[in-house]
Formats: sequence, C-alpha cells, structure tokens
Amino acid sequence: MLKRIVRRLLNKETEENSLPENFIGSKIYRPELIDPTARIHYSEIGGNVKIGKRCLLHKVQISGNVEIGNYTSLNGPNTDIFTQIHPVTIGSFCSIARNTSFQEFTHDYTRATSYFIFKHLFEENSNADLISKGPITVGNDVWIGTQCVILSGVTIGHGAVIASNSVVSTDIPPYTIAGGSPAKMIRPRFEEAVVKRLLALEWWNWPQEKIKRNRSFFEGEMSMQKIDAVID
Repeated sequence: MLKRIVRRLLNKETEENSLPENFIGSKIYRPELIDPTARIHYSEIGGNVKIGKRCLLHKVQISGNVEIGNYTSLNGPNTDIFTQIHPVTIGSFCSIARNTSFQEFTHDYTRATSYFIFKHLFEENSNADLISKGPITVGNDVWIGTQCVILSGVTIGHGAVIASNSVVSTDIPPYTIAGGSPAKMIRPRFEEAVVKRLLALEWWNWPQEKIKRNRSFFEGEMSMQKIDAVID
C-alpha cells in the first residue's frame, strides 16, 4: 500500500513538472489537448478540454467536453464550465469575465424528487438525475460580463455582448447587446448592413499577419468605410 501511494505521488509530481512554464499553479488532466502557447494560471482543467493558441485562463474550473478557440480569455475567480451530457463550445477572441457559470445540465424536477437520488442513494450513473436542453455554443468575438449564467441549449452569436448579472436562457443573435434575467436584446451593436459585412469577413479566422496589416480596422468606431479599406 505504501509503495502504491509513493508511486502515485511521484507520478503526480512528474506530471506537474512536465507542464509548460506558462501553466502556472494549475491542475490539468490532459495537457496534450491544450495549445502550448496558452496561459493557464491557477486553474483546474479536467476531462476532454481543448484550448486554442494564446488563450488566457485565470482561476477557472472546467470539466467535461469543452472546446475553446484561439486568443480567448476566461477570468476568475468563480468562473466555471461543467458539462455532463452535451458539449460547450466557445469561439476565438472571446472575453469572459469573473463569476460566470456555464450550466450545461441541471436537476430533473419533473420526477418525484429533484435530488440526485440515483447517484447518491442507488450509486448509479449521475446522468439519470440530469436534464439538458442541448449544447452551449458561444460564437467568436463575444464579450460576457461578470456574474452571468449561461444555460443549456443556447447559442450566443458572433460579436454579441452580454451585460453583467444576466441569465442567458435563449439564443442571442450576432452583434447584439443583451442583458437581464432572462437576457433580452437591448440593442444591436451596429447597423444591419455593417453586421452582414462583418459576418462575411470572419476576421477572427484571419491569419495573424493579416490582422496586424489591418490595425486601423480595429481602431475607433466600426464603419462601412473601415470594412471597405481592409487589406488582403
């Protein structure tokens, strides 16, 4: 028994020491799924979690089937993503503030009890106690303010902004500012013609060199003139 404990501790130490230097103070179950250029600070990452290049995660907890694009930032404390039935997908260039929770599953209140009775009493798979309305999908260039809750089955469109203290229970269209509990549309970010052009551009898929060539595109207020001036 003692030998097994020592071996387990040594293996754990080896795994921690083998993590890249930019994975500071973190517990990561499958580091091979995370791009080595990502920065993971004081976080716990378990399950099938894929994280793209140059992402920044600070004091967050993620578990389950999750995919995060490139250059996305998730800030804690108390920011968490837990999946059990369906995946959570977050695009590139997203900004997610502290105290935000992605709730892909919840208690099944249609039964005799909403308690996790199959898990805790019958010692069965906890999925029997859960319900989910489907995967959660967050587009690219989405900003989610502090203390938000994102519920199962929703899609947040590209370029959307979610105000602080919101509960997102239905889909949010692209380039829409939404807020409240439940979150509702407050106003569009841009006029419809600009939104259509931005969605067609898909600038979040540009190579880094093209983004840098078009620095002026990202400066000041968005306009059709800025879109027309994009350099290939």
